[in-house]
Amino acid sequence: MINRRQTLSLAGAAAASWVLPLSAQSADDRKLSMLVGFPPGGAPDTVARAIGVALKNQGLTALVENKAGAGGRIAVDALLKAPADGTTVLLLPAGTLTIYPHIYSNLRFDPLADLVPVATGCELQFGMAVGPAVPESVKTVKDFLAWCKANPAKAQFGTPGAGTAMHFIAMELARMGKVPLQHIPYRGGAPALTDAMGGQVAAVFTTLPLLVQPHKGGKVRILAHSGEQRPQALPDVPTFKEAGFPSLTMSEMFVFVASAKTPAAVQKQLATAFNAATSTSSLKEGPAAAEDEGLSLAQGGMAMAQANTPAADAADEAEPAIVVTGSRIDRNFDTPTP
Repeated sequence: MINRRQTLSLAGAAAASWVLPLSAQSADDRKLSMLVGFPPGGAPDTVARAIGVALKNQGLTALVENKAGAGGRIAVDALLKAPADGTTVLLLPAGTLTIYPHIYSNLRFDPLADLVPVATGCELQFGMAVGPAVPESVKTVKDFLAWCKANPAKAQFGTPGAGTAMHFIAMELARMGKVPLQHIPYRGGAPALTDAMGGQVAAVFTTLPLLVQPHKGGKVRILAHSGEQRPQALPDVPTFKEAGFPSLTMSEMFVFVASAKTPAAVQKQLATAFNAATSTSSLKEGPAAAEDEGLSLAQGGMAMAQANTPAADAADEAEPAIVVTGSRIDRNFDTPTP
């Protein structure tokens, strides 16, 4: 799965001082449409909005637009239909660049050829939680797998979308536990969580920050998370490694991308603006304060001139992990039946 090191390798070196200052643009040119492929309320949306506010100090007026659905692919389509002039960017998971080429044969875009990362956004861990549809006696991941074996008709889980890292985690868990789990893809983590809290779906796999407050409020029970260690905000929640599934230890970087047709000088300008915005103290005191809840800001603009080869390499590295789950590359990406 995509980690911080791999994602940064896609981008090359951080940009600090490039040409084409924002002050050289007209007021109309300073407007920035910031697309997010998931609904409001989730961690990516929160980070995008916080960075959008911080960009004001760089002369940019950012408007966040949520284009939810299809695991972020609807938002990619919207980005590529927009003018390739640097006025539209998209925050998406790195898996869109590295995993999607292996699992979808009918993509209307080539992630490596049509998109270019310009800035890092955040790094997220993931959590697995159950709601009232699962008995209180189920307290661990292994308890959940045993319950699913005894109740196959109820063995369902929701994720923010097919092909996401959270879908991958659930697939691998089902494979290792030899339990068939039915996947229910949602338009984002927030609606999946809502159904888990309401008992419409047994479990939800989503970004960890989204689960923290519902867990503390007793609306769901986080059984495990994908981090290396327990965050201070969740001392009672084990890692997947502690739960007996060390291969599910992972995090994923979310990056801001633009159309690859965007002029190189404009890409550099965006990288400079994002680098400055993500270094502000106000931003660090906001979303960065959630680091103990499985979210950390990944600060910096990216120099993308040499990104194509590393990105392709990372995509190739992802293929064996996908194969191991039993999914058929470029065909189906669903939980295999043991």
